[in-house]
Amino acid sequence: MVTADNKTVYLVDTNVLIGFSLWKPISLELNKKFWEELSNTLKMGRWVLLDVIYREVKFDRDLLKWCKEQNKKGLVTNIDDGIRNQAININNNYEMIDPLTFKSEADTFLLAFAKINGLGIFSRESKRTKERDLYKIPDVCDIFKIRHTSKPKVFLKEIGFN
Repeated sequence: MVTADNKTVYLVDTNVLIGFSLWKPISLELNKKFWEELSNTLKMGRWVLLDVIYREVKFDRDLLKWCKEQNKKGLVTNIDDGIRNQAININNNYEMIDPLTFKSEADTFLLAFAKINGLGIFSRESKRTKERDLYKIPDVCDIFKIRHTSKPKVFLKEIGFN
């Protein structure tokens, strides 16, 4: 999906939120203005926070609190059965979920939601390095022609971050 000013609307992967939170210049504790603006752009529909992503935040209390606040404001988007079914289909065709740990399950939901709704994905994941490795977000984005970025500058510019 593209906004009226020709900007991509992105879904954000958990690794991005955790990365923002851990990076000291913009950590929640040290830069409340950054997180307020991130919340404002979320409210404006410039990017999407899925419930499955928010639920992956476990160990960073400040970030978890911020995510819960976004949820209370009604800014977290819940996935539905259509997204779940598409995610299963994606994993059946491009194995992403580790069968032992179920790690990367949320990645399939991100991809399914992006595919169905025409959104981009901002993730810090790299492509898989070996043919036998599990597929990664950028691999499947390329297959489905989903716009993706791993660069914070690109994401922040696209969402109109000030």
